[in-house]
Amino acid sequence: MNILKKTNIKRKVSIRTLLAFLFIIIINLPIIAIISRVNFSSNDNWEHFKQYLLLDAVSNTFYLVLFTLLLSGIIGVLFAVIVALFDFPLKHLFKWVLYIPITIPPYIAAYVYAGMLSYTGIIQRLCRSWGIDLKPQWLDIMNLRGAVFIYSITLYPYIYGAVKSFLENHSGNLVDTARVLGYKPIKLFGKVILPLIRIPLIGGLMLVMMEVVSDYGVVKYFNIQTMSSTIFQSWFGMGETGVAIRLSFYVMICIIALQGIEEIMRGRKKYVIGSGRGRPIKPVKLKGFKGYAVIILITLFIGIAFIVPVGQMLVWAMLAFYKVNLSNLNQILFNTLIYCILATVLILALNVWIAHSRRWMAAKSGLIMSKLTQLGYSMPGAIIAVGTITVFVAIDGLLHPLYRYFDPNSKKLLLSSSITMLVFAFVVRYMAIGFNSVNSAFAKIGVKYNDAARTLGIGRTKAMMKIELPMLKSSLITGFILTFIDIIKELPLTLLLRPFNYNTLASRVYEYANDERIHEASVPALIIISLSTLAVILLVRISSGKGGIKKR
Repeated sequence: MNILKKTNIKRKVSIRTLLAFLFIIIINLPIIAIISRVNFSSNDNWEHFKQYLLLDAVSNTFYLVLFTLLLSGIIGVLFAVIVALFDFPLKHLFKWVLYIPITIPPYIAAYVYAGMLSYTGIIQRLCRSWGIDLKPQWLDIMNLRGAVFIYSITLYPYIYGAVKSFLENHSGNLVDTARVLGYKPIKLFGKVILPLIRIPLIGGLMLVMMEVVSDYGVVKYFNIQTMSSTIFQSWFGMGETGVAIRLSFYVMICIIALQGIEEIMRGRKKYVIGSGRGRPIKPVKLKGFKGYAVIILITLFIGIAFIVPVGQMLVWAMLAFYKVNLSNLNQILFNTLIYCILATVLILALNVWIAHSRRWMAAKSGLIMSKLTQLGYSMPGAIIAVGTITVFVAIDGLLHPLYRYFDPNSKKLLLSSSITMLVFAFVVRYMAIGFNSVNSAFAKIGVKYNDAARTLGIGRTKAMMKIELPMLKSSLITGFILTFIDIIKELPLTLLLRPFNYNTLASRVYEYANDERIHEASVPALIIISLSTLAVILLVRISSGKGGIKKR
């Protein structure tokens, strides 16, 4: 008994666990910095903000979140149910094509649709050439409704993927039983499917909500005052650091509270799937008109969400190609790939260490570790940027004597003006994506291989490197791809934290669009979409067991 107690104590205070918690503390330093610096005392700046700006920022953010969740939820659930429950021509192709709109960052979709629907855009010009007189305000998309449309068509895959996967793998017997009992499609959806998908649906909606709250590009271009844009403007536009930090704190608390509510709802909705109830669903074949109607519906939607905007960008890019400095573009592409790859590799390496350490911890400690690791993803990019700048300026202040020791002419803000700060912010923001892939992979293989290696005198870390990581190759590649896609599309962190004169694809798209040079913006925008699309295709091949990576 005493030996077991000593073993447990050693496990709790092992170097591996201490390092894991140290990593977690480091990646949460921006959040700690915001909490430590928030000032709740009343002052003229805060009172002015509260009187003239706060109501618009809160109401607009609430409007965007509420209606985006409603519309993207309808789109995501509709296509997930169609793909999971029915069989129709070209289904295998369409089930993956429905993920493709996620490769278009919302701010790029906003620029394209605003240009297409403007008075000089292709749609209004065609209508005028056909003698159709349209009032310009009818097609005005640069407002709250337009932002909801843009968010919904680019973010619905978060919901579609979660719901489709759950239905395909866990609802077979329940759906078949309902069909045998004579449930019509509407009754089947309301009585069986909707209650069944609540957990994955809520998870997908939370991801969409965090993306909407975090976004800066769409609301800035459409001139919509939101919490994220207000934090951005307060700190970097007006120099009101106190207002920005206080507002960041309030947004952070609201998001944490919503996550807590989600956890409570998840905890109360647990489904016990007995023998045979977890088998894959058997889709019903749609024949004749119904099958072709589904194909037409999906094709029209993909046309609106992906083909039309990408096609318009291709036309604009050809018109403006000669205006883009190609040599400079090569350097921008190189800069983008460098920070994306660096941040993604760091995220996976840290998550492998943390997820590996978590397996030998007590349940509550492991849960706390998981939540703290994923905390950054729930914070809007503007908040992460504010906290990161605060941390790095403080670090530079402490290390400045050391800088001067090695170089008397060294500038004070050495780290703050380097790519280090940008990469660190990406690690903080996107740790959750890599952690989910790595942690679920470790959970699948369990601890038996590591324990077996221990009996042969091999340490846990060496066993992980030699035995477990090769088994996790598919999951690690999947985590790399998902993280890479999100980082390459990120705008707020890139704009705020990139070093001076360090241009990236995202920042160059923003600069061109902000100068109303939409045609030139199409060239770097198409590169972002192309890289993201290639990553999605690779992810599909991995999921299908192709490309040299077999499913286990």
